Amino acid sequence: MGVLGRLRGIRVPDSPGTGRPVARRGTFVAAAGAVLVVDALMLVTGPDFGALAVVAAVLLAGPVLLAWYRPMAGWAAMVVVQVLLGGMGIVLGSPLMVQPWLIHQLLAQFAVMYVVALSSPLWVTAGAFAVTTAAVGAVAALLGVDGQRLAMGMLSWVLALLVAVVLGHARRAMRLSTLRVAEELGRRRLLEERSRIARELHDVVAHHMSVIAVQAASAPYRIEGGVGEAAAREFAAINAAARESLRDMRHLLGALRGSGEAARTEPQPSLADLGRLVESVRRAGVPVETAIGDPVPSPSPVASLTAYRIVQEALSNVVRHAPGARTTVTVGDGAGGLTVIVENEPPARPGTAADGSGLGLIGMRERVAALGGGFTAGATEGGGFAVRAELPWESVAAPPGGDA
Repeated sequence: MGVLGRLRGIRVPDSPGTGRPVARRGTFVAAAGAVLVVDALMLVTGPDFGALAVVAAVLLAGPVLLAWYRPMAGWAAMVVVQVLLGGMGIVLGSPLMVQPWLIHQLLAQFAVMYVVALSSPLWVTAGAFAVTTAAVGAVAALLGVDGQRLAMGMLSWVLALLVAVVLGHARRAMRLSTLRVAEELGRRRLLEERSRIARELHDVVAHHMSVIAVQAASAPYRIEGGVGEAAAREFAAINAAARESLRDMRHLLGALRGSGEAARTEPQPSLADLGRLVESVRRAGVPVETAIGDPVPSPSPVASLTAYRIVQEALSNVVRHAPGARTTVTVGDGAGGLTVIVENEPPARPGTAADGSGLGLIGMRERVAALGGGFTAGATEGGGFAVRAELPWESVAAPPGGDA
């Protein structure tokens, strides 16, 4: 049942990047219609079939249309129809109907075998090809056709089916190769984005670790009356641990950057820098309205950086994909934590949007996931676009007593 279930589940694959089937339905409808017309015209003029000619034409054309929905079902129907009509031709003594190499029959078989090869693994295609040639060839051998004509007809028929299989399998292999390349590219982009996020988070954490080291080293001299020997040793141990952690983090950062990337020394942005960011976007021609509150409790530096980067990337997307669109930026308390919302209306100048790679949304989603928050992005009912991030208070709340 497992193998049969897999065969029943075979469908015409989708084209990479579009989500639409590789083989279009309209093409199969047209092919089935052509097979129906050609078969009906040829069989009506043949002897002995009479009214059965139309029925035979429908049976020959049906598998072509069925193959678009269920490739293996279409193939099975094709084999059964060929054997059935071949036996009927033998009984009726018709020399026209039962020869599978005739063009009006070969058209249908070619289309079906192409779809099977396009949609199925190689072992399935090879099995279908073998069963088809064995079953239909056995009937063809009973036609009573002279040996030379039978040999030439069978050879041309098998070669035509083989061409259909090779073409279908080649297109399937090309599609799978494209999917593998796209998957590898997506994985590489995701790793690059995560490395960039890790570098930025390192800068934030390293700053606070430096503060810890300095405070631990200077505490014995800042406390009035001095400290005992045990407390001094404790502060020294804290200072040593903080410095060791900083060294380890710098080594990790060097590995993430790679040898060809220079270290960056400027401070990382935060929610306090959103005003300058919004103003720069306004100068680019995007009317931006802001509703930036003072979240309580105050977000940690990591969460503040995450919120800034989300707004920055969302506004960059508006500039690229919806130039001139009215945009609203909302940052403040939400039901579950710090809420960041960037929503824009449709572009003021339709048709000016640029194509994008999708990396911006990937980066925003990865940043929010790193803090255990929630992220959504999608089109609005009015034709615009909205980005929403929820950073839970458990991840963004500052520790009691202020910064470290």
